[in-house]
Amino acid sequence: MKTKRNTHTGSSLSAFLADEGLEAEVSARAAKRTFIYQLEKQMTRRHAKKNVLRRLFGSPTTTQRVLDEDYTALSLDTMTRAASAVGCDLQIALVPKKIAK
Repeated sequence: MKTKRNTHTGSSLSAFLADEGLEAEVSARAAKRTFIYQLEKQMTRRHAKKNVLRRLFGSPTTTQRVLDEDYTALSLDTMTRAASAVGCDLQIALVPKKIAK
């Protein structure tokens, strides 16, 4: 018996984002969200408050931007300093994209 192909199935999410030109933006927001999650987790583990970051950066605005998932224009220096404040190193890696079939 032959199975029917679902005619309502479209392209993959990755293909849709690439077609719409949103792939880089979505990827940046996901990376920033992951960074914030890991930073907050380390802050909790070390019983550190946001004041640690405020003292480090000397600016409440910078501290707010570090923890704002919509602000993806953080410099590597700022991210490295935030990671250092909670006793961590920042690592960046290039990961090959999986090609949809």
